[in-house]
Amino acid sequence: MKKLALLMALIMTVSCLGLSAFAEGSAIKESASGFFYIEAEGSRPRLSAATADKFFQADGEWFKDLNGNGQLDVYEDWRLSSTERANDLLTRMTIEEKAGSLIFSAIGGKNGSTVTDLSNGEPFSGARDYDNEGLYTSHEVLITVDGVNYSPMPFQIQDMHVTTFIAALTGMPKDQLDVFNRIQKIAEDTPLGIPATFSGDRSYNTWGGMIDMPHYALGVAHDPELLYNLTSEYAKESVAIGYHQVFHGYGNEIGSWYGDNPSYISEMAVAETRGYDDNGFNSHSKHFIARGGRAAYTAARSPADLIDSWLIAWKAVVDAGTQWIMTNNNKGVNGTLITFFDKDTYSILRDQLGYDGVICLDWPMDISSMMNQTGVTSDGVDVSTLGAAERYALILNVGVDMLSALGVIPGTDIEAYSDSGFRRAFPDILVQAVNEGLVSQEVFDGHVFRVMRNKFDNGQFDNPYRDWEEALALISNGSYTTESAIPMNNAEIDAYRRPEIAAMEQEVMVKSTVLLKNDGILPLTAEAKIFVPELTATICAADKAALAEKATVVETIDEATLVLIHTTAFNDAYDMAVEDAQEAGKPIVLIFEGTVGRNGAQAEPCYPQVSVSDAVLMQTYNNTPDHGSSVGSFYRYVTPSVTAEMLFGEKEPAGTLVFEVPYDLMDTRLAWGELQNDIGVDAKTRLFMAMTVKEDPTFELPRNLGDVLFTADYGMSYSNPAAIEASLLTAPEMIDVVTTENNGRVSTSYVRKNAVQKAGEPFEIDFVLKNNGGAGYVTVQAKDGDAVLAEKFVALAEGQWRVISLDICLEAGEHVIDVCGLTTTIVVE
Repeated sequence: MKKLALLMALIMTVSCLGLSAFAEGSAIKESASGFFYIEAEGSRPRLSAATADKFFQADGEWFKDLNGNGQLDVYEDWRLSSTERANDLLTRMTIEEKAGSLIFSAIGGKNGSTVTDLSNGEPFSGARDYDNEGLYTSHEVLITVDGVNYSPMPFQIQDMHVTTFIAALTGMPKDQLDVFNRIQKIAEDTPLGIPATFSGDRSYNTWGGMIDMPHYALGVAHDPELLYNLTSEYAKESVAIGYHQVFHGYGNEIGSWYGDNPSYISEMAVAETRGYDDNGFNSHSKHFIARGGRAAYTAARSPADLIDSWLIAWKAVVDAGTQWIMTNNNKGVNGTLITFFDKDTYSILRDQLGYDGVICLDWPMDISSMMNQTGVTSDGVDVSTLGAAERYALILNVGVDMLSALGVIPGTDIEAYSDSGFRRAFPDILVQAVNEGLVSQEVFDGHVFRVMRNKFDNGQFDNPYRDWEEALALISNGSYTTESAIPMNNAEIDAYRRPEIAAMEQEVMVKSTVLLKNDGILPLTAEAKIFVPELTATICAADKAALAEKATVVETIDEATLVLIHTTAFNDAYDMAVEDAQEAGKPIVLIFEGTVGRNGAQAEPCYPQVSVSDAVLMQTYNNTPDHGSSVGSFYRYVTPSVTAEMLFGEKEPAGTLVFEVPYDLMDTRLAWGELQNDIGVDAKTRLFMAMTVKEDPTFELPRNLGDVLFTADYGMSYSNPAAIEASLLTAPEMIDVVTTENNGRVSTSYVRKNAVQKAGEPFEIDFVLKNNGGAGYVTVQAKDGDAVLAEKFVALAEGQWRVISLDICLEAGEHVIDVCGLTTTIVVE
C-alpha cells in the first residue's frame, strides 16, 4: 500500500508540474543520461533506476523494488551484508537464472564492439556496431547486420539470464557510458532485476581503443607508488563510465610485466591489484597458474617443479583482495589435463591459498574446443569419455565458477550455431548437469553465490547507472564536450585529458627507458647532425620532428655526425642501416622498443646489436590497446619529444631491467623459465640455484652468477658513472709435491701454483670485477705483452660484482698474463 500511494503521488506530481519540476522538488532526481536516482546520504548508497517507480520508502529510508512485488525483500535491503543479500537472492532464482549467471559472455557476441561513429576521422578496424539497433531490441539467438553476426542483448539477458559481459568497447567515453546504461535497462527489466557486469581487456579504456596502460614499462620503472597512482586514476575513470572489472593484472605471472623475481613480482602485482580494487574497479588476475609472459607454466615448468615460486605472487594478489581470477587454458599441475578439468590445480587456489572470489575460464573456449580435450584426472576419470554435461560438471566441481563465451546458445545441441563465429556456451547443459546429479545443488549454488555477492559488493544492484556529467568532470581537463572533435592522435587526446595523468605517463616514459650503453656520445649537443634512416615511417617522422627542435637533422648519411637507428625489430632493414653507418664511419645511437618477448622472441638488444652501437637506449613504454580496434594515428611509444629530451640530457633515463639479457639469444632458451637469474649458468650452478629456492621459495637468488650481457636491475645514468675495478685474478692451479732431505730426514711439502698448460690448448682464467659506482660496463682484455689474447664486454649494475671468465690459448714458454693491471705467470709446455 505504501508503494501504491507513492506511485499515485508521483503520477499526480509529474502530470501537474512536469518531470523536471518533480525532480527538483523530490529526493528522486532525473539524470540527463536517461535514468533516475536518489543521492547517497549517511549510510545509504546512491540508488539509480531506469524509472522513478522503482524507488519506494520503508522504515523511513529509500530502497529499490527490484522484483516489483511492492515490498522490501532482503536482497533489496542495502543495509544488510552482501552475503545476506546474495543468499536471499539465491532462494528467488530459478535454476535457469542460476545457470545463465554462470556464463561470462560478450556484448553483442564481440570482444571489443565499436560504439562510436569514427568515420569522420582516420581509418580504423572493427565493425561499426554503434547503429546496430537490433543489438538492443532483438530476442533472436543471433542477428546478422552487413554480413556480421551479433548476439542480441535482450536475448542474452532476458531469455538466457546472462548478466556478465566482456565489453572492451571501442569509442568515445559518452558512447560507452550510454551503451552500458542502455544494457542495464534491459537487465533491470527482468523478474529479479539482476544488473549486468561489464569487463574489459584494457586497464585504461576511457578513450576506448585509442590508448591503454603501458604495463611492461611500469615494471621496468621499478616504482610501485607510481604504478598504484596511475592505475588508480585509470580505474576511477573506467568506473565512472560504467566498467566494473578489468582482465588484469597479468604481472603476477613469472616472466610477465614484472620479471621473474617472485618478491618483486609480488610487490608490483599487489600495487596494481590495489590500484584497481581500491577504486571500485575489480581486478581479474590471470592466468592461474600462468599462461603468458615469456613462457607459460607448462612450458616453463622445470625438472625442479618450482610451483611454490609461482605461488608467492599468486598468494600476494589473493591476500591483496583480487576478486576475480582467470584460468590458464593449458596444462596444470596434473601434467596431462587442461587446468579447468584438474581439481589438483584449483585445490591449490581454493584450499592452499584460501581464495574465495570468482574464477572464470579464459577465452577462447567454445564448447567444441572443450569437447576436444583429453587426459585423465587424478581420480582416474578419462575425460575423453565424458559428454558435454559431464565436462561442464567437472569444471564446476574442480572449483571454477564461470564458463567463458562470446555467444550464449539455447538448448543442449552442441552443434547448434557452430558456424556463427561465436565461442559458444550452453546454460541449458548446466541445468542438465544439475538435474542429473552431476553437480550437487550445494556446489551449483556456491558458484552462483560468489557471482552475485560480487555484484552486491560493487553496489551494482543499488546503483547500476552512470551519469555523463559526473563522468565528464572526472575524465576531462575541462576542454572536452560531446560536441568536441573525436581525437585521432596524441596531441588531440592530450588536449582533452587531465594533465595529472599525462604527467604520470611521462614520468613512466622516462623511468622505463633503460640506458644500456653509452660510449660518451650521449647526451647529444645542439651541434649534432643526425641522420635518421627510415625503418618505420611513423617512428622516423616523429623522431625527425622532435630532434629538429634541438639539433640538425640531415637528409644524407654523409652530412651526419651520427646515425640514430630507432627500431622495433632486428630485421633486414635494421641490418642495412647498420651497414650503411659502418661504411660511412658514423657512430650509431640505437633506440630499441623492448618487449616482454613471448615464446622466445627477442625482447632486448643482445651482443650483436650492442657491440656495433656507440649508445643504446631501450624504451619499453607502449600503450597499444589490447584486443580492440586501432583508432587514428596514435603514437604508441615514448612521446618523441620526451625521447629527444633524454637524448639531449634534459631528462635522464632511469629504467632498470627486470630480466637478464643474454650475450646470445639461445642462452635464454636454455634457461629454466621458472627460475630467476639462471641465464648463462652452468648445469651444476643451475641445480644449486633450483634446490635453494625449492627449499626456500622466498630466497632471492644472486644476479651475478650467470654469464650474461646485462643482469637484472641494470640501467646506466648520465649523472652516476661506473667505477669498475678488477681483483682476484686466478688461473688453473695444481699442487707441486716437493721432497727435501735434511740430516737424513726426508720431508714433503705441498706447493700450490699455476698449472702447467699445454701449447695450443685453451684454458680458463678467472677474476672479479666490482662496480663501486653507477651501472656501467668495461671491455676487459687479457693480454700477453702487447698481444690481446681475449676480451669481453662486461656490464655491472650499481654496486655489483661478478666473476668473469676468459678462455685463452698460448704457445710454449713462460707468459705473464695481464688483466686490468693484475698479472699472473703461466708456464706452457
